[in-house]
Amino acid sequence: MAEQADVYVKNEFTDNTIDVIRNLAGGGSDPAVTIDSGEQEQFYLGGTDVSLTVKAPTGMDTKECYFNVQSDVDLDVSCSRTDSNWRLKIVPNSLPPDTPTTVNVNLGGVGE
Repeated sequence: MAEQADVYVKNEFTDNTIDVIRNLAGGGSDPAVTIDSGEQEQFYLGGTDVSLTVKAPTGMDTKECYFNVQSDVDLDVSCSRTDSNWRLKIVPNSLPPDTPTTVNVNLGGVGE
């Protein structure tokens, strides 16, 4: 089973920053990374029990934001949403364990 992926989060908002937090196995998390408008950051998901929380810009409801997730292979990524953030994680799968995987997340931009 492929359990790891490099996730690239791109902020396509024109005037807003976004924060991304990597949630670790066992309940801990890394400090938030702020991504400026037009910038992209890479995050490593090292298992199906590690996730990313992507926070919408302050005062913006996630249901009104463009959010697109694409993988370079047939890797299922679970996405859930609250009013203020999205959460992504790798779904258990049948891919070979050493499959190199990349997931691209684009936030904002379209319909902004």
